[in-house]
Amino acid sequence: MAEDTETRQEFAVKIISKRALLAGGDRLDVMVERRVLQLASGSPFLVHADFGFQTKMNVFLGIEYMSCGDFYQLLHWKGPLDVTSARFYAAELVCGIQFLHSKGVIHRDLKPENILVAETGHIKITDYGLALENMHGVTGFAGTMGYMAPEIMDEEEYNAGVDWFSLGVILNEMLTSECSYHPTLFDDSSSGAKDIIEWLLQEDPVQRLGVNDNIREHPFFQGIDWVSVEALRMAPPYIPVPTKHKPRFRAFKLDKIQAAEAALSITPEDQAVFRGFSFIN
Repeated sequence: MAEDTETRQEFAVKIISKRALLAGGDRLDVMVERRVLQLASGSPFLVHADFGFQTKMNVFLGIEYMSCGDFYQLLHWKGPLDVTSARFYAAELVCGIQFLHSKGVIHRDLKPENILVAETGHIKITDYGLALENMHGVTGFAGTMGYMAPEIMDEEEYNAGVDWFSLGVILNEMLTSECSYHPTLFDDSSSGAKDIIEWLLQEDPVQRLGVNDNIREHPFFQGIDWVSVEALRMAPPYIPVPTKHKPRFRAFKLDKIQAAEAALSITPEDQAVFRGFSFIN
């Protein structure tokens, strides 16, 4: 946790060792994460970074601080949710997912733990460590068991449809407190909840809602004013209490960090991987 000494604005600072990235083969992933965190400032439903910088041995990302925990905790405490509440959160997730996809980004690890709750009660998608900037013909096993689309599990090529499958699992979890879909748990025919979940969980990604049709027009979202959603004018069903904390800040001494790194080294070729990392949003 960090604080701007002039504005008193708080940030969550992610500190990543360059050596760890290079040794683990994640050298390019951190550049993708940095780019996604920067572009995420264009949507109120995505956690974004306000700055990034580097020293000889580390990279740093200054991310907006969210003090009310994650959506998993909210579901554990409040769930299962009523249809109206689930519809609200699902609508905000749709906006965040569509923004990412409009920028050519697949999240690949959507789950309640990667959705944070703001003090206003609105939600934001976070953790772009597995995000990809190529939306078509992607391969590679990535994500969290239970939320992964079947095409990832089968190690087939996939696209942005994997995020819509994850949304189906999350929506099912909102309404039933279960990840696995069981039709018998849905006894209403008017809300459209059962139908939208079935379309989101289609095994064939070509037939999956969000890929082949406008998800905003599904009957489940009947009555939703999408302009109001995008403008954060819809009242959240629950206003959380921020986590109480009394952090003991210490001044961030960049010169001391650089002095400690003076005797360490990374090859110029490896340093070139991190060229262009620094930014102020």
